[in-house]
Amino acid sequence: MNKPYLWIGLWAGLLLPGAPFADETDTQAETNADIRQAITEGNRAFEAGELSQAAAQFDYVATLIRQLQAGELGTLFPEPLAGWQAEKVNTQAGSAAFFGGGINASRRYRKDGGSLEISITKDSPLLQTMAVLFTNPSMAAMGGYKIKRIQGQTAMMKEEGSRRELQMLVANRILIQLNGRSVTEEDLNAYAEALDIAAITRL
Repeated sequence: MNKPYLWIGLWAGLLLPGAPFADETDTQAETNADIRQAITEGNRAFEAGELSQAAAQFDYVATLIRQLQAGELGTLFPEPLAGWQAEKVNTQAGSAAFFGGGINASRRYRKDGGSLEISITKDSPLLQTMAVLFTNPSMAAMGGYKIKRIQGQTAMMKEEGSRRELQMLVANRILIQLNGRSVTEEDLNAYAEALDIAAITRL
């Protein structure tokens, strides 16, 4: 296979799962156009032997794809449960150089003076440190966590004063955190059960 087609094929494979081009919004269409242009420029630079320029272009493509993924992730938060109100979703996509290339999205919910924030972090090497707690119940217990199962996933619950937190590590690459103030354990459980774990994992 010629090298130009090899590079294009590799990047097309990355684009297809993370950047759907059907029914594009104006913003998404602009981003998709930027991605295609950067792939073309990166391929041209590679063929010209300008390897640093090629690497910069493909890093840019990867960052744009992560931004698309972060946007999609932001649509997967549950709607506020009965009696709750929800704020707008915040999304972030880190560069490989600074944040390991992970993506993050969060949303805050409020009810009767209490608040709860759901945060989802995907594909960050920093999550490897969390895996130790999930695979070592004794260490988790020493940290004040109790272990439970939610939607078939191992979850860790911790309570300190008026604060409660619940964490789930899915497929060893997705960390879901629910941090609440002046909320009950039942509130955390209800929002954890409302998450679409399958959709979050597929993204």
